[in-house]
Amino acid sequence: MNNEITELLYERGADIVRYADISDLPTSLTQGYKKAVVFCLALSRDFIIAMRDGLSVEHDEFVEKEVKADALADWLAEYLKQKGYLAYSQSEENNCKNGNFDVKTKSSKLPHKTIALLAGIGYIGKNNLLINDEYGCAICLCTVLTDAPIVTANNPVVITKCSDCDICKHICPENAIFGNEWSEVTRREGVIDVFRCTCTLKCMVYCPQTLKYALQT
Repeated sequence: MNNEITELLYERGADIVRYADISDLPTSLTQGYKKAVVFCLALSRDFIIAMRDGLSVEHDEFVEKEVKADALADWLAEYLKQKGYLAYSQSEENNCKNGNFDVKTKSSKLPHKTIALLAGIGYIGKNNLLINDEYGCAICLCTVLTDAPIVTANNPVVITKCSDCDICKHICPENAIFGNEWSEVTRREGVIDVFRCTCTLKCMVYCPQTLKYALQT
């Protein structure tokens, strides 16, 4: 089943596909599901470089990829249901419709990043974004919860690798990033003020790990 899902998601534009065991998380968050599929769509190098250089872009690739990731999650959930399994898409629209996203606090009951950490995709940076070794934080995430017979592995949560780097803190025009390292006991509010954030993407674009991906030949 893993190979089948992975191949289908890659064919539809995913750049990373992983599987997570979420059985140790509270059922109030997982809705009773024990497994999850998490996938990422990478932003193009050209988009990252253009954003860094302040160039005008014809379209907002970030929004485009976010919408595509959500649509892909909806598609995968429906695909698994047609095969006789239970599945729940954590797309923004579906989460809002089912009361799994709190607009007032701008938070999901079960964030994609939580599942991505369990799947070993990356770590949480000081910018509160998931940072992957290959793409930096130039990725859009989405997840599907399911009871399908997928194989999962327990991955140790990767601790932040930001060290003394504070670029995201200083580049943020809204001063929304505090420069604190994330840990398993750190609340989001200790890392970033999501209400001050206006999603300029500067913390993503100027992250050294993102630029490492964008500038590689």
